[in-house]
Amino acid sequence: MVDTPSTESNAKSLLDTLIKAYAPEDKTAEFEKRFKEKLGLTSVFDITGMTEAGFKDHLVSAFDNDEMFKVHAGSIAGSLYNDARCYAAQISHLYREQRTSDGTAQHQWHPLGIRAIEKQGPTYTHLFKENWDDACKNDSIAAIDSPVAYLRALYRFALQLESSVSQLPDEKTNRIPLAKRRPDLADLSIDQQSTFTAQPMLGIVNAILDKNIQKALQTTDDEGKSTYEVLAHRYYPFALPYEFFHHQCLLGLSANKPTLGELNYLISDSLPITPSRNSSYGKVLETASHEAQMLMSGLGPKQQALLTAWAEKILTDEVHERPTPEERKRKDSYWEKIYGFTSISDLKKIPTFLERTELEAEQMEALLAQGKSAPRTSPHYSLGAPFSRPYGARYVNGPVATDDKSMTLDNENRPGEIANATEDKFERLHRMIRLQRWLAIPFNELDTLICSALESQSRANSKMQLDSYVIRALGVYRFLNRRYSITAEDFAALLHQVSPCATGDNTSLFDNVFNKARLFEKPLKLDGRDFQANDSDPVSHTILQHLSVSLGLPLTEDSLFRVVKNTQKYLGSLKCDLLTLSSIYRQARTARMFGLSIAELSTLENFLGGESISRCLATGNTGRRTFQIRGQKADQYFELVAHFQLPEGGDPGEATLLAGSTLRTNTSWFADATTIKKLDVSLIPESGDEERPWITIDQIQTTDSTSATSLEGQNIKWHGAGFDELTHRKCTNMILQSIRGEGSLTSIGTFSGEIDKVVLSVPPQEASALNILDILMQLDWITRWIKESAYDISMLQRVLELHPNDDYLLGDLQHHLTKLVAETRQCAVTAQELATLALPENIDWQAKLASTLLDDKGLVKNFAPSIKDDVPQKLTNALDKIFVELTLDADPDKDLRLKNDCTQKLKNLLLLAHDRQQHLIEAFLQETFLLPMNCAKDVVIWARTSVHKVLTKALDIEDPYKLAHKLHPLLRHTEAAVRLQLSNKALRALLNTAHWLDTPDGQLRLSFKTLYLFDRFNHFMNTYQQPEESLLSYLEFANASGSEGSVVNDRLAQLMKWTTAEVTMLTSKLMFKQARTMRDIDWVMRCHNACKATGLNATALLNAASLDNNSPVVQWKTVGEAVMVASR
Repeated sequence: MVDTPSTESNAKSLLDTLIKAYAPEDKTAEFEKRFKEKLGLTSVFDITGMTEAGFKDHLVSAFDNDEMFKVHAGSIAGSLYNDARCYAAQISHLYREQRTSDGTAQHQWHPLGIRAIEKQGPTYTHLFKENWDDACKNDSIAAIDSPVAYLRALYRFALQLESSVSQLPDEKTNRIPLAKRRPDLADLSIDQQSTFTAQPMLGIVNAILDKNIQKALQTTDDEGKSTYEVLAHRYYPFALPYEFFHHQCLLGLSANKPTLGELNYLISDSLPITPSRNSSYGKVLETASHEAQMLMSGLGPKQQALLTAWAEKILTDEVHERPTPEERKRKDSYWEKIYGFTSISDLKKIPTFLERTELEAEQMEALLAQGKSAPRTSPHYSLGAPFSRPYGARYVNGPVATDDKSMTLDNENRPGEIANATEDKFERLHRMIRLQRWLAIPFNELDTLICSALESQSRANSKMQLDSYVIRALGVYRFLNRRYSITAEDFAALLHQVSPCATGDNTSLFDNVFNKARLFEKPLKLDGRDFQANDSDPVSHTILQHLSVSLGLPLTEDSLFRVVKNTQKYLGSLKCDLLTLSSIYRQARTARMFGLSIAELSTLENFLGGESISRCLATGNTGRRTFQIRGQKADQYFELVAHFQLPEGGDPGEATLLAGSTLRTNTSWFADATTIKKLDVSLIPESGDEERPWITIDQIQTTDSTSATSLEGQNIKWHGAGFDELTHRKCTNMILQSIRGEGSLTSIGTFSGEIDKVVLSVPPQEASALNILDILMQLDWITRWIKESAYDISMLQRVLELHPNDDYLLGDLQHHLTKLVAETRQCAVTAQELATLALPENIDWQAKLASTLLDDKGLVKNFAPSIKDDVPQKLTNALDKIFVELTLDADPDKDLRLKNDCTQKLKNLLLLAHDRQQHLIEAFLQETFLLPMNCAKDVVIWARTSVHKVLTKALDIEDPYKLAHKLHPLLRHTEAAVRLQLSNKALRALLNTAHWLDTPDGQLRLSFKTLYLFDRFNHFMNTYQQPEESLLSYLEFANASGSEGSVVNDRLAQLMKWTTAEVTMLTSKLMFKQARTMRDIDWVMRCHNACKATGLNATALLNAASLDNNSPVVQWKTVGEAVMVASR
């Protein structure tokens, strides 16, 4: 800027004014002198040419010799700098206002539009020659058309409107002035930051609301608490509780990012690669898998606590009990907290309820399954009432109790009322409404989902109260819904059963599945008819054909018949009822959801857990119970295992024992064929006046003391409480009774206090803590992994199946096996070959070699079994042991020469034969599976066999089919090695050091776990573009004694192209603080992938996976902030 003399004079006088204003008292002259001499400043523009920090340093350094002035200069520097800027801005503004055209040509510019065509014309620019570079820019704060000027004008205009005269008497008093709507504007500092930095409208609104809320909280018990803390502990309106940091996690981990809970499964400590009876998949550090499932629901800790907490001790039914004043006060306080309203009687009025819950009339009908949302039962269902409460409103009406009717909408009087509403039902209603809003699931589908989760639990939830299992079910549903688009009704059917009911104009799931296509003359009806697992009779044939078309499963042994037989195996006889058809649908729908055939699903079940997985998918945990009793008296005992299914629609106290129910004893108590045996277990009542509860199994058949007797079809009865509740009671005694033909009872055995246990349990061979939720998550993992891996399900089945498929063995193998047998005979060492060696004839060389080197068929034995063995040296050592016992000549020197000569001849012959046999196996495996020849020896050793054993079987077994069965272990190891695409060096290294994979015993067995870790070995090389040698070298270095953890971590970080700090953070959670095995590396890799998918660093990732409902707010805040930073 070029200043005029007057402007320069003003600047100097302003500088003098500033110096005098900020000089210490009584030392103004001295301060001014030093200020000008030391700093060399002549105007306020010299000050504004520096940064504030630079000016302060410059000012303080000018007074280094005087401590008093130095301290004073440091205290005034900031204020003096700001005032200088203010003066400079005012001088610039005045300069521009008084500036006129000076005739100076402006900078060349290139106008747009029509003016671009006019090179010369009578435009303002051409006529007046303004120098716009000296003028104020239109985006400058000082410009009269700047955003600041507009804001100032708008603000003044708003104030004028507020103060304007009102034509209505009350209109002016009802105005909400700007001071209330935007109280921050009056004190808003106008500067570059506030003017040109975009501010989200939501941020401004939140800031104003927070200020007003904090002001209102000053008169309450929540004074001093943050707004978010208060919102997290308030339950009304129904949008609350609101947890800000949990919401941050939801927003930051939305779209295609893995959500809370999903992260736990991505970086789970353990994977379902070994059959397990517990649900460790999904566990990360100290956070269990069930916590991960609850996180996947998308509900915050406070929301979950509100849903699962129950106010039984506060609430009472006024019909049966009149509360005390204190109880009434507590109750009113509770309802005020939940509904913002204390009067339950008024809450029963429909308008009041709609106003308090913000529901629409149609939503109210859907909530209670009334009006247009009234339930309908399929016309093809002819059994007893499927549900004891109206379908679509079962949860809100609660369990059936005496004289308890379902809620209805009574609109006959005005205002209308919710008939039969009780305090317990109002508790259910607010939970249902909140859950529907939070999850955005229609009321009827949500009700089906909740009730199915309640009914599918291994221990029945007789009071139908929301618990952690329901939240887990909602979490798994939301996960599968996002990934596979499964509907709530379908998922409810997986948990419990197919519904024969629907609401409004909807069609029931049963009809949608089984009667959607009218390809048959008659629809499939639920009428209880029996049918067989084959089409041996017309009824069974028709039903099976119907199931085949409805489910899209062919009528073959590895498809529909397999499903039906699984159902029959675990649920008993087949019937056209909900239990049977739901089991069949559950297995078929599970396979379809994961894109599997029934045969493939069955294969994966075997990998994950075998029969326990199959049983769970067949039964769905729908009321199946196992009751185990063992009684002992002296040396006599009996053990009874009872399997049964709780009856539909409740717990009436009687059921039929299923297949697998047995009685085993070493007594003769049940040997009398003329009596009917009965087992009576007495339990302790909860109170002295309560009737004695008991569990009884009668009609026990005759049995001896040498075998287990089946109890299938017998009855089990219980009395006094629900079965699950009774199994928690303590047993007082157990009585065995004999019922004579005339009906008299005779005790044949009493065990008082000598029962080992009476608990709801599963026998050890069938025990499993897994449920349908865990199994679905495991199936999700294994199907996703197989798609990403080098394997397919059929290959895994061939490689891991101990009993091979006949078609697989008889394929192209027959020709190769026939060729192997013929070539084995040709490569055997014959007597003629031995004779041509011209060995001393007085020795039976065949017998001498038979012990260690050559068998009677002429095959060289496995004298060098280890990979590391030096074959020529091992052969030499074996021959030396033979000749050391022989004397070929009395002359020692000649004897030595003869031994050396014979040794060399035999060595040449046997070494040649050994190589012929080795090459024969190499060629066989290469022709059948394309295995590289240099890998054959390693694969043979991996299969725990030898070339000699293989060729011996080839000579002993002429039938190719039987030979293939015998060679199956070698064949499946070969196919695995080919699919793994490991080099000979890698395979040999891992055979020698199997603990590098994660085999503590050092044995490399062909298992699902081994194949997974081998695949991750290849995955590491492909993902990080590292050669095989680099990974093997790292594993060798990490497992070497004396390797420092920091160096090991740094080396792994280099391989993964990641930072050492991140790798160190992860490996600090491992046992040895470093990744020593392929299992450890796999976990670090999965964490790395999760970090890339979410944008989180390793620390934030582990913090997010460690969250649960009991995590402190500080931890939620840390994760929430990290997630939001990563999402930007």
